[in-house]
Amino acid sequence: MSIREKITEMLINDIADVFMLDKDYVESHPELNFREDLVANSMQYFPIITALEEELKIDIDFHEFQNEARTIELAIDYVLTLYNAQHQ
Repeated sequence: MSIREKITEMLINDIADVFMLDKDYVESHPELNFREDLVANSMQYFPIITALEEELKIDIDFHEFQNEARTIELAIDYVLTLYNAQHQ
């Protein structure tokens, strides 16, 4: 499994859990916007960010994640970029 696939799987599972959505729905809608479509609040970002940090051994700035990772697709790209930068 590539690191991109691992990040994608983690985000899909965590987003489905946190927002109580069907995993298949989340997986088939990478364009879902955290704020507009999921109506995310600060407390919902924490378990997602924490799980990514622990599993991938990376540091994620909470506010930067909120601003840069507006959609699921952008979140995957953002986390992958961080992972690559912190694991060189």
